[in-house]
Order: sequence, then C-alpha cells, then structure tokens
Amino acid sequence: MSSRPMSRDRYPERVQRVRDLAAAGDDRRLAEELVDLAGANDDVWRHDGATVRTVVWRLSPARRHALILDAADRAPIHTLVGLLGWLGYGLEADALSWRAGLILIEAASARPTGFVDDLAVLAQVAMRETGVVPPGLVAVMRRTQRWLGTDATSLESWLASEQCLNAGEVWAEAANAECPDSRLLALALEVSTPQPKIKWSRRAVALVEELGVPWCRKLIHRWCALVPAGRTIVLRRVADEPDVNEALDPYNAQALRGLLFVLSVLPADEEDVPVAGALGEYAAQKVPGHGPRSQVVAYAAVHALESFGSVGALRELERLRALGPARGVAGRLDAAIMRRRVALR
Repeated sequence: MSSRPMSRDRYPERVQRVRDLAAAGDDRRLAEELVDLAGANDDVWRHDGATVRTVVWRLSPARRHALILDAADRAPIHTLVGLLGWLGYGLEADALSWRAGLILIEAASARPTGFVDDLAVLAQVAMRETGVVPPGLVAVMRRTQRWLGTDATSLESWLASEQCLNAGEVWAEAANAECPDSRLLALALEVSTPQPKIKWSRRAVALVEELGVPWCRKLIHRWCALVPAGRTIVLRRVADEPDVNEALDPYNAQALRGLLFVLSVLPADEEDVPVAGALGEYAAQKVPGHGPRSQVVAYAAVHALESFGSVGALRELERLRALGPARGVAGRLDAAIMRRRVALR
C-alpha cells in the first residue's frame, strides 16, 4: 500500500490500485484498500473517489455483497457510512443477506437522508427477515421524505411504525416509550402553521381533557426538558459542511412545535413558563452553519410564552431577547414583547 502523501480528493495511484485489485478478483485486499481509503479521505468519495465508486459498481452483486461484509469486519460501521452506502447502492433485496442488510441499515440510519430506492430495498430486507422496519431506518426514510417531498412518495408505504417520533434523539425516544396514548404525539405532528388554528386548538383541548390535563402537562414538561440531552444515533457529518448533529431532527421538531402549542391552549399554569422559555432558548441558540438550532421550535416557544399572557411569561420573553438571538427569532420576540406590554398595561 502506498505510503506517499495524497490529497483527500486526488489519489490516482490508489485509484489504479483499486482497478488492479478489482480486475484480479482479490476482494479481500480490495476491501482492505477501500477501508483504508475511507480513513484517508474522511469517507468522502468525490473527485478520484468517484472513480473508485465507478470501478466497484462494475463488480457483480455477489462481489459487492462480500465487500460489504469484509469492510464491516475491518472498521466500526460509523466510520464507514459513506463507503457502505455506495457499496450497497443499487443492489436488490434478493442480493443482500440479513447480515449485510443489518450493516447497511446501521449505516443508513446514521445519514441525515438517503437514496429513496436504496432505503426501500433495505426496508424490504428488514420486512423479509423480521416483519418490521427498524426505527433508525424509519427515521432516515422520514427525513428523506421531508427533504424530497413528492420525489419520495414511494417511501410512504414503509413508514408505518408504532413509534410516532424519529428514533435518534433522547427526548423523542422517551416520548415514544412513555406516551400511553399515541394520539397526543400524532396531534402534535399535525401542526404545519406558525400558530395553531382554531379547529386544531379545540381538538387539542378536548384530547388533553380526555387524557387528563395534569398528566399531559407533566409529560410535555419532561420531554421538553430532555431535548438538550442530544442524539442517541449520531448522524454522519460530511466534511466541510455544518454538523447536522447540532440541529434538531426536523421531523421531531415539528412535534415539539405541536407540544408547545398544546401548552399554549391549555388553562394558564405558571409552570409552563420556564419550560417553554428553556426550550426556546435552546432552540434559538446559534450553531455554525445552521443559524438557530431549530427556528421552528424557537418560534413556537415565543408563541407559547405570548399566549400564556402572564407577567412571568413577559419577563421570560424579555430574558430570551436579551440573549441576542438570530434576527428572525429576535423579530418574533420584539413583536411578542410589544403586544404583551400593551395587553398588560
């Protein structure tokens, strides 16, 4: 193996080595070379890496299957997310054993989004072997569908899951496990507007009264407090791009917005104020490359605090404004503070 220094994007000598190993049928050493390359190029396969992909994609499905297994034996899967993703690209379900499927599912679950057809194949393999689609795979399929919209409608048939929220975040996994009535989370996920509509608000009040206001409030407070605990599935950060782990999962953020709106339509309770304020502060924090950690959740927290209508809620809005949030959040805070000051005169 060449010991000469190389650019992370340009390595013609090693491209030729990949060609030679592929042509010779030496897949054991080819797998070793690919894993070593993944470490050298930060698992980013562009420029010469794209040529490597093309060489390997010409191999038979059986050889690519063997490379998947061998590569996963040589290094932790989380260090080979990119490599394993393109090794499995375009393979059909019948070309993948359950062991290879598990490897590719773990790698796919660590990606923010994926290729629609490949995700569907992995879902087919999982259903064939276990009858269910793993939570991590459901999560990346949901993120992909949100990102691609109508171009990912074929994933809808695979998204049925007992877990309303995406696995991978502490708070969401706690909510999936602790919520004995999924209607509460399903209702929260329905919200798609900057503030709750009257019809939705009435349904929210009716459901929470049916389930028990103190019980629902306690659960929502607990889940909101867990949001800063971070991720249980660390997503692959692409070199030179913002760290996706610093932002909230966009699917789960929609549910957080809905839960804050639930608090906003319930009878006033001062215990809601610090909960909404702390979550709003966390969501509004600026993170490199993203702006606010979650603008959707930050805006919802501002709306909830304004809706509470108390002096304590106004003070919390003022505290958040003093932290110097991003322009959009600051504008929402300024408007809410002005309206509450007028209302409380």
